[in-house]
Amino acid sequence: MHNSDLSHPINHVFVDFENIHEVDLAIIGNKAVSFTLLVGSRQTKLDACLVEKLLEHATSVQLVRLTSGGKNALDFVLAYHVGRAAAADPAGFFHIVSKDTGFDPLIEHLKCKQIRARRHDSFATLTFASSPKLLIPPTPVTPSKLKSLPPPKALPSILDARATQVLEHLRKISTTRPRNSKKLVSFCVAYLGKKITEEEALKLVGDLSQAGHLAIGETGRVTYQVERS
Repeated sequence: MHNSDLSHPINHVFVDFENIHEVDLAIIGNKAVSFTLLVGSRQTKLDACLVEKLLEHATSVQLVRLTSGGKNALDFVLAYHVGRAAAADPAGFFHIVSKDTGFDPLIEHLKCKQIRARRHDSFATLTFASSPKLLIPPTPVTPSKLKSLPPPKALPSILDARATQVLEHLRKISTTRPRNSKKLVSFCVAYLGKKITEEEALKLVGDLSQAGHLAIGETGRVTYQVERS
């Protein structure tokens, strides 16, 4: 269903992290926001506080890290993701956070297509109306209907080989599992022999969270649900 059918359009935020280094995730709050952080190939480390904030909003945040560089490489990738999102949700609001005025022609092109878009020099000018994340009221379930409901479907498998390997190990070390998100990210890097970056470990933890194997609280505390059913 496109958001044209919904009373609260989604705000799609795309951040040029090569250009903007101060990221304010407080803007998500209880709003309907899709947040994409694009990281350059040379940006191999993220601040621990930022990582914790990203994990807190794992269901709303997408981390895109370029694996190769080049002139304007991140700009082209960002434009690609904006285009895909605009095609999927033409009724949404699109925000590019970057001081790079090279994005302005893209903004004007989107506006010509009747798509609401704007570039922001910083998060200070990034404001939008609050929209509840639950956009469609739930259908009431009466006792008579309860018996006829189908059993809940299992979560889709979204784990790659490395995430599966970490999950299997977490199942074995119930007494020594990392207690917060920062330590869990560091644990993943160390356990996999430092063959992944912190950004890749962040995505791995996000995948485990989306698959329902762990939950991360507001303070970064991790609750595990890794036992086999």
